[in-house]
Amino acid sequence: MLITVLTLLSCVFYALATAHVLSRLFHTQGPSQRTTVILSTLAILLHMVLLVNSVFTHQGQDVSFVNVSLLTCWVIVLSVTAVSLKFPATLLLPVVYGFAALLLLASLFMPHHVVVQDINLEVGLVAHISLSLLAYCVLIIATLYAVQFYFIDKRLKQKDLAIVYSHLPPLMVVERQLYQLVTVGTALLSIAIITGFIFVEAMVSKEYAHKTILSIIAWAVFAAVVFGRHLQGWRGKSSVVTIMVGAGILTLAYFGSRFVQEVILQRI
Repeated sequence: MLITVLTLLSCVFYALATAHVLSRLFHTQGPSQRTTVILSTLAILLHMVLLVNSVFTHQGQDVSFVNVSLLTCWVIVLSVTAVSLKFPATLLLPVVYGFAALLLLASLFMPHHVVVQDINLEVGLVAHISLSLLAYCVLIIATLYAVQFYFIDKRLKQKDLAIVYSHLPPLMVVERQLYQLVTVGTALLSIAIITGFIFVEAMVSKEYAHKTILSIIAWAVFAAVVFGRHLQGWRGKSSVVTIMVGAGILTLAYFGSRFVQEVILQRI
Protein backbone atom coordinates (compact mmCIF):
# COMPACT_ATOMS: atom_id res chain seq x y z
CA MET A 1 0.00 0.00 0.00
CA LEU A 2 2.83 2.41 0.88
CA ILE A 3 4.55 1.70 -2.45
CA THR A 4 1.35 2.46 -4.36
CA VAL A 5 0.75 5.73 -2.49
CA LEU A 6 4.35 6.91 -2.99
CA THR A 7 4.20 5.99 -6.67
CA LEU A 8 0.96 7.85 -7.30
CA LEU A 9 2.06 10.94 -5.35
CA SER A 10 5.33 11.08 -7.25
CA CYS A 11 3.42 10.69 -10.53
CA VAL A 12 1.13 13.59 -9.60
CA PHE A 13 3.98 15.99 -8.85
CA TYR A 14 5.92 14.96 -11.98
CA ALA A 15 2.74 15.53 -14.01
CA LEU A 16 2.19 18.94 -12.42
CA ALA A 17 5.80 19.93 -13.14
CA THR A 18 5.40 18.76 -16.75
CA ALA A 19 2.16 20.70 -17.20
CA HIS A 20 3.66 23.85 -15.70
CA VAL A 21 6.73 23.83 -17.97
CA LEU A 22 4.70 23.02 -21.09
CA SER A 23 2.17 25.78 -20.38
CA ARG A 24 4.91 28.43 -20.61
CA LEU A 25 7.37 26.72 -22.96
CA PHE A 26 7.25 29.42 -25.63
CA HIS A 27 6.68 32.33 -23.29
CA THR A 28 9.38 35.01 -23.38
CA GLN A 29 10.03 34.64 -19.63
CA GLY A 30 9.59 30.88 -19.63
CA PRO A 31 8.17 28.79 -16.79
CA SER A 32 8.59 29.97 -13.22
CA GLN A 33 11.81 28.41 -11.93
CA ARG A 34 10.55 28.54 -8.36
CA THR A 35 7.35 26.64 -9.16
CA THR A 36 9.24 24.15 -11.31
CA VAL A 37 11.83 23.51 -8.59
CA ILE A 38 9.19 23.07 -5.87
CA LEU A 39 7.10 20.60 -7.89
CA SER A 40 10.10 18.66 -9.21
CA THR A 41 11.80 18.52 -5.79
CA LEU A 42 8.69 17.06 -4.19
CA ALA A 43 8.46 14.51 -7.00
CA ILE A 44 12.17 13.62 -6.76
CA LEU A 45 12.04 13.21 -2.95
CA LEU A 46 8.95 10.99 -3.18
CA HIS A 47 10.64 9.02 -5.96
CA MET A 48 13.71 8.54 -3.74
CA VAL A 49 11.63 7.36 -0.76
CA LEU A 50 9.83 4.97 -3.12
CA LEU A 51 13.14 3.53 -4.30
CA VAL A 52 14.39 3.00 -0.74
CA ASN A 53 11.22 1.13 0.20
CA SER A 54 11.13 -0.84 -3.05
CA VAL A 55 14.76 -1.93 -3.15
CA PHE A 56 15.46 -2.58 0.54
CA THR A 57 12.90 -5.15 1.65
CA HIS A 58 12.72 -7.52 4.64
CA GLN A 59 13.69 -10.43 2.38
CA GLY A 60 16.74 -8.69 0.89
CA GLN A 61 17.54 -6.25 -1.92
CA ASP A 62 15.05 -6.18 -4.80
CA VAL A 63 17.17 -5.53 -7.91
CA SER A 64 14.48 -6.20 -10.50
CA PHE A 65 14.30 -4.58 -13.93
CA VAL A 66 11.62 -2.19 -12.68
CA ASN A 67 13.63 -0.97 -9.69
CA VAL A 68 16.83 -0.58 -11.71
CA SER A 69 14.88 1.37 -14.34
CA LEU A 70 13.33 3.61 -11.67
CA LEU A 71 16.77 4.22 -10.14
CA THR A 72 18.26 5.14 -13.52
CA CYS A 73 15.30 7.40 -14.24
CA TRP A 74 15.71 9.09 -10.84
CA VAL A 75 19.39 9.82 -11.50
CA ILE A 76 18.56 11.30 -14.91
CA VAL A 77 15.71 13.45 -13.54
CA LEU A 78 17.88 14.69 -10.67
CA SER A 79 20.76 15.49 -13.03
CA VAL A 80 18.63 17.35 -15.58
CA THR A 81 16.87 19.30 -12.82
CA ALA A 82 20.21 20.30 -11.29
CA VAL A 83 21.61 21.30 -14.69
CA SER A 84 18.51 23.41 -15.42
CA LEU A 85 19.28 25.61 -12.41
CA LYS A 86 22.42 26.91 -14.11
CA PHE A 87 22.01 26.16 -17.81
CA PRO A 88 18.91 26.55 -20.00
CA ALA A 89 17.23 23.17 -20.37
CA THR A 90 13.56 24.15 -20.61
CA LEU A 91 12.76 21.72 -23.41
CA LEU A 92 14.29 18.77 -21.54
CA LEU A 93 12.28 19.17 -18.33
CA PRO A 94 8.82 18.13 -19.60
CA VAL A 95 10.42 15.17 -21.39
CA VAL A 96 12.16 13.75 -18.31
CA TYR A 97 9.34 14.60 -15.92
CA GLY A 98 6.69 13.19 -18.24
CA PHE A 99 8.68 10.02 -18.85
CA ALA A 100 9.29 9.59 -15.11
CA ALA A 101 5.55 9.89 -14.43
CA LEU A 102 4.72 7.29 -17.10
CA LEU A 103 7.44 4.90 -15.90
CA LEU A 104 6.27 5.17 -12.29
CA LEU A 105 2.68 4.54 -13.34
CA ALA A 106 3.72 1.55 -15.46
CA SER A 107 5.74 0.12 -12.56
CA LEU A 108 2.49 -0.52 -10.69
CA PHE A 109 1.54 -3.08 -13.33
CA MET A 110 4.91 -4.78 -13.85
CA PRO A 111 6.35 -7.61 -11.72
CA HIS A 112 9.41 -6.70 -9.67
CA HIS A 113 10.50 -9.21 -7.07
CA VAL A 114 14.08 -10.23 -7.90
CA VAL A 115 15.42 -10.41 -4.35
CA VAL A 116 19.12 -10.86 -3.61
CA GLN A 117 20.01 -11.89 -0.07
CA ASP A 118 23.67 -10.88 -0.10
CA ILE A 119 25.22 -8.52 -2.65
CA ASN A 120 28.95 -9.03 -3.23
CA LEU A 121 30.40 -5.54 -2.86
CA GLU A 122 33.82 -6.01 -4.43
CA VAL A 123 35.54 -2.73 -5.25
CA GLY A 124 36.05 -3.61 -8.92
CA LEU A 125 32.42 -4.66 -9.39
CA VAL A 126 31.08 -1.56 -7.64
CA ALA A 127 33.33 0.64 -9.80
CA HIS A 128 32.11 -1.06 -12.99
CA ILE A 129 28.42 -0.80 -12.06
CA SER A 130 28.75 2.82 -10.91
CA LEU A 131 30.64 3.88 -14.04
CA SER A 132 28.19 2.03 -16.29
CA LEU A 133 25.19 3.72 -14.66
CA LEU A 134 26.85 7.14 -14.76
CA ALA A 135 27.90 6.71 -18.40
CA TYR A 136 24.38 5.66 -19.38
CA CYS A 137 22.77 8.61 -17.60
CA VAL A 138 25.19 11.13 -19.15
CA LEU A 139 24.69 9.70 -22.65
CA ILE A 140 20.90 9.65 -22.28
CA ILE A 141 20.99 13.30 -21.19
CA ALA A 142 23.20 13.97 -24.23
CA THR A 143 20.55 12.29 -26.38
CA LEU A 144 17.91 14.58 -24.91
CA TYR A 145 20.13 17.54 -25.78
CA ALA A 146 20.42 16.15 -29.31
CA VAL A 147 16.62 16.06 -29.61
CA GLN A 148 16.44 19.61 -28.23
CA PHE A 149 19.08 20.74 -30.74
CA TYR A 150 17.18 19.16 -33.64
CA PHE A 151 13.87 20.70 -32.52
CA ILE A 152 15.26 24.24 -32.17
CA ASP A 153 17.27 23.97 -35.40
CA LYS A 154 14.21 22.81 -37.35
CA ARG A 155 11.99 25.59 -35.97
CA LEU A 156 14.64 28.21 -36.77
CA LYS A 157 14.92 26.96 -40.36
CA GLN A 158 11.15 27.27 -40.63
CA LYS A 159 11.54 30.90 -39.48
CA ASP A 160 9.22 30.33 -36.55
CA LEU A 161 9.12 33.61 -34.63
CA ALA A 162 7.73 31.85 -31.54
CA ILE A 163 11.01 29.98 -31.13
CA VAL A 164 13.06 33.16 -31.64
CA TYR A 165 11.35 35.05 -28.82
CA SER A 166 10.83 32.08 -26.53
CA HIS A 167 12.70 31.13 -23.37
CA LEU A 168 14.46 28.24 -25.14
CA PRO A 169 18.28 28.36 -25.15
CA PRO A 170 20.37 29.57 -28.13
CA LEU A 171 21.16 26.85 -30.67
CA MET A 172 24.94 27.24 -30.34
CA VAL A 173 24.75 26.83 -26.56
CA VAL A 174 22.75 23.62 -26.91
CA GLU A 175 25.19 22.30 -29.52
CA ARG A 176 28.24 23.02 -27.35
CA GLN A 177 26.70 21.34 -24.30
CA LEU A 178 25.55 18.41 -26.44
CA TYR A 179 29.04 17.50 -27.64
CA GLN A 180 30.54 18.10 -24.21
CA LEU A 181 28.09 15.58 -22.75
CA VAL A 182 28.74 13.05 -25.52
CA THR A 183 32.49 13.35 -24.98
CA VAL A 184 32.22 12.89 -21.21
CA GLY A 185 29.71 10.04 -21.55
CA THR A 186 31.88 8.22 -24.09
CA ALA A 187 34.92 8.54 -21.83
CA LEU A 188 32.95 7.13 -18.88
CA LEU A 189 31.61 4.28 -21.03
CA SER A 190 35.17 3.49 -22.16
CA ILE A 191 36.34 3.20 -18.56
CA ALA A 192 33.24 1.19 -17.61
CA ILE A 193 33.90 -1.36 -20.37
CA ILE A 194 37.58 -1.62 -19.45
CA THR A 195 36.81 -2.15 -15.75
CA GLY A 196 34.22 -4.75 -16.76
CA PHE A 197 36.81 -6.81 -18.64
CA ILE A 198 39.24 -6.48 -15.72
CA PHE A 199 36.97 -7.12 -12.74
CA VAL A 200 33.84 -8.91 -14.04
CA GLU A 201 34.35 -12.46 -15.24
CA ALA A 202 30.76 -12.69 -16.54
CA MET A 203 31.55 -10.04 -19.20
CA VAL A 204 32.78 -12.78 -21.54
CA SER A 205 30.37 -15.51 -20.46
CA LYS A 206 27.71 -16.85 -22.84
CA GLU A 207 24.89 -15.43 -20.70
CA TYR A 208 26.16 -11.83 -20.85
CA ALA A 209 28.01 -11.87 -24.18
CA HIS A 210 25.20 -10.03 -26.00
CA LYS A 211 25.33 -7.20 -23.44
CA THR A 212 29.08 -6.85 -23.86
CA ILE A 213 28.86 -6.87 -27.66
CA LEU A 214 26.01 -4.33 -27.75
CA SER A 215 27.84 -2.08 -25.27
CA ILE A 216 30.96 -2.12 -27.45
CA ILE A 217 28.89 -1.34 -30.55
CA ALA A 218 27.23 1.56 -28.71
CA TRP A 219 30.66 2.80 -27.60
CA ALA A 220 31.86 2.67 -31.22
CA VAL A 221 28.85 4.73 -32.35
CA PHE A 222 29.43 7.42 -29.71
CA ALA A 223 33.19 7.40 -30.31
CA ALA A 224 32.52 7.98 -34.02
CA VAL A 225 30.45 11.06 -33.12
CA VAL A 226 33.16 12.40 -30.79
CA PHE A 227 36.02 11.92 -33.24
CA GLY A 228 33.90 13.01 -36.19
CA ARG A 229 33.08 16.22 -34.36
CA HIS A 230 36.68 17.00 -33.40
CA LEU A 231 38.34 15.88 -36.65
CA GLN A 232 35.72 16.52 -39.31
CA GLY A 233 33.44 19.07 -37.66
CA TRP A 234 30.36 16.82 -37.73
CA ARG A 235 27.11 18.52 -36.77
CA GLY A 236 23.45 18.67 -37.64
CA LYS A 237 20.84 15.99 -38.25
CA SER A 238 23.27 13.16 -39.06
CA SER A 239 25.03 13.54 -35.70
CA VAL A 240 21.70 13.72 -33.86
CA VAL A 241 20.45 10.53 -35.50
CA THR A 242 23.76 8.76 -34.78
CA ILE A 243 23.59 9.75 -31.11
CA MET A 244 20.01 8.47 -30.87
CA VAL A 245 21.02 5.17 -32.48
CA GLY A 246 23.88 4.81 -30.00
CA ALA A 247 21.53 5.51 -27.08
CA GLY A 248 19.07 2.91 -28.40
CA ILE A 249 21.78 0.25 -28.68
CA LEU A 250 23.10 1.04 -25.19
CA THR A 251 19.58 0.86 -23.72
CA LEU A 252 19.10 -2.50 -25.41
CA ALA A 253 22.41 -3.69 -23.96
CA TYR A 254 21.59 -2.58 -20.41
CA PHE A 255 17.88 -3.38 -20.20
CA GLY A 256 16.78 -5.37 -23.26
CA SER A 257 17.17 -8.95 -22.05
CA ARG A 258 15.96 -8.19 -18.51
CA PHE A 259 12.83 -6.50 -19.87
CA VAL A 260 12.01 -9.53 -21.99
CA GLN A 261 12.69 -12.05 -19.21
CA GLU A 262 11.08 -10.22 -16.26
CA VAL A 263 8.27 -8.21 -17.83
CA ILE A 264 7.23 -10.03 -21.02
CA LEU A 265 8.07 -13.65 -20.12
CA GLN A 266 7.84 -13.02 -16.35
CA ARG A 267 10.74 -15.34 -15.60
CA ILE A 268 11.72 -14.08 -12.15
